[in-house]
Amino acid sequence: MKKLLNIFAMSVALVSATSCGDFLEPNSTSEFVPKDAVSLNELLLGEAYQRNDMTGFNIFLNLLDDDIEAAPYQTPTDGFEAEKYLAAFTWQPDMFEMMEEAAAGHTNIYQSYYEVILGANAVIDYIPNVVDTEDNINKVKAQAYALRGFYYFNLVNIFGAPYSSDSTALGVPLKLQSGIEPSDDYLKRKTVGEVYAQILSDLHTAEATYLELPESEQWSDNYRTSLPMVQLMLSRTYLYMERWEEAARYAKMVMNDNRFKLVDLNDVPFEELNTDGQYVRTYINMPTYKCSETIWPYGNVTDMFKWGYDYANTTSSISGQKMHAYFQASQSLLDSYLDWDLRLTHYIVHAPDGQGGEMPMAFGKVNIGTTYYLPLTATGTFGRCLRLSEAYLNYAEAMAMLGGSGDDEATAALNTLLEKRFDPEDFEEVEFDSNSDLVQFVREERRRELCYEGHRWFDLRRWGMPAITHTWHDNESQSSNYTLQEGDLLYTIPIPDEALQSNASLVQNELPGKRTAQ
Repeated sequence: MKKLLNIFAMSVALVSATSCGDFLEPNSTSEFVPKDAVSLNELLLGEAYQRNDMTGFNIFLNLLDDDIEAAPYQTPTDGFEAEKYLAAFTWQPDMFEMMEEAAAGHTNIYQSYYEVILGANAVIDYIPNVVDTEDNINKVKAQAYALRGFYYFNLVNIFGAPYSSDSTALGVPLKLQSGIEPSDDYLKRKTVGEVYAQILSDLHTAEATYLELPESEQWSDNYRTSLPMVQLMLSRTYLYMERWEEAARYAKMVMNDNRFKLVDLNDVPFEELNTDGQYVRTYINMPTYKCSETIWPYGNVTDMFKWGYDYANTTSSISGQKMHAYFQASQSLLDSYLDWDLRLTHYIVHAPDGQGGEMPMAFGKVNIGTTYYLPLTATGTFGRCLRLSEAYLNYAEAMAMLGGSGDDEATAALNTLLEKRFDPEDFEEVEFDSNSDLVQFVREERRRELCYEGHRWFDLRRWGMPAITHTWHDNESQSSNYTLQEGDLLYTIPIPDEALQSNASLVQNELPGKRTAQ
């Protein structure tokens, strides 16, 4: 398999940076032609999946929203480049240039997504020429379309305006073939609405293809996409488009799938005895099939959270003090929970602050080490997942937005979820005096339940792009405030310079001037 993937990797290698299609075109697909579904399946895994050993999809996105804040000031380590953090944390229009100058590593997520889209396209292109059983071919086909829909959903919500704000605004280019296109039109940015139409087309194709398979092959705990994964993504997509009926319908399909069930946090111990005979705090690990809510795990732990725990468990050669992470959970997030909410115990990791105490970290719900409470990146560990609780929240929001009798349905879904998040002695069913109170509660509940899973930034975008202020500690005695204004242009991330240089057809997003401290 490794040899096969290496051959394929060469056949779909990106062309040089001087070409207009740098992130979209392979050199050739003629060096290797798959003959059966087994070969296609290997190509899919090697080139189209966002595997747990791949980085470059998320590294700075978790610094953008209001669930994170700067940790207390500490003397930096030798060679520390604050600019790599400051660029995204303060929503700078030249963030990619700043991160590159600060040697932040690979931050061109635009390129990363198009590389895996290219892999999905190659598989889709080869499917008509493969000889195999219909079921074997459909399994590969469904995965390829599901992945492509998922990737374009992320791309358009990073680099395009929110659909709910302006569906006619520029989105991203739609590259739908692995070979050379007949014209350069595909290199141009399509509108947000056109990209969403393609996302729905891909997801519905994946759904229809999965439904042609036996039920036993529509989902498996093998880290591949599945019918419920596609249905949850359809629910999410329709929710973002404010097509409430469809969002609720697909969310209900996932809620009714008896292969998954909500985790009762009452069954998760507060502390467990580790191998050293010490009692250590227990944090739930969602992106694993040992978690009954997990529908599809994906992504690399370091890629998702590293900038949230960088420098933890190291010692400064300047001050001689133990370092702590440069970011922590925001006080506004912590204040949104009731004190007896079990998610405060099991969702938000607490780690040493370098001064003998501890601090609430800006990550959680992943595999955590017990010594310094940092994420583990062992083989087989994933950083994120699509999970059942999102379906309940998608359903609750959609029904609340429909209003009328939908309020009762939304409230019932919320209570079903919340019952699993509180001790029975503390749990009280929620009730609402008005539809507006219900809608507001659903939004707050999404923040509490889905924190650090990549939802908050996208949710803030589609809910009107409210103002956010981040405080950066310049030194021990001085701090600076940076504000993302309501409806700010930087709610849409700039296109990376590398992409613009390699594709003359790309148009940059409208950008504000340099953001200054206040």
